[in-house]
Amino acid sequence: FGIAIAPVPEGSITVAIDIKPGSYPNSINLSSAGVVPVAILSSPTFDATQVDPATVTLAGAKVKLIGKGNKYACGVQDVNGDNLADLVCHVMTADFLIESGDLVAVLEAEMFDGTPIRGEDSIQIVP
Repeated sequence: FGIAIAPVPEGSITVAIDIKPGSYPNSINLSSAGVVPVAILSSPTFDATQVDPATVTLAGAKVKLIGKGNKYACGVQDVNGDNLADLVCHVMTADFLIESGDLVAVLEAEMFDGTPIRGEDSIQIVP
C-alpha cells in the first residue's frame, strides 16, 4: 500500500487534531494555492495554546506567514465546543508532502517548552 508512518519522536505527546474543523471528509485539493486550517485540540491534560506556531507542520507544510512579517496564521478558538481553547493554524496547501491515495496527514510541532507533539487526522485527496 505504500503507507509510510513517520516514527514518533521520543517523548512526544500524541494530541488530537482536526483538519478543516467542522467538515468531513477532510478534502484536500493539492493543486489549490490556498491554505488548509488545522485545529490542535486542547484537552483537560493538554493546553494547545502552548504550542509554538513557528514549529507546526502538517504533512510537511509550514504555517502561512501573514504579510511580510513573522506573524503566523494561527488563532485561538474553541472549535469543538468543549470550552477549552484550541489552536487553529492555516498551512500552505502547495507545500504538502502528500500524494493522491494518502489517507492520513500528520501534524508535528513543539510546545514553547520544547516538548514535541504529534497528531494525525484522515484526509481525502480530491482533483
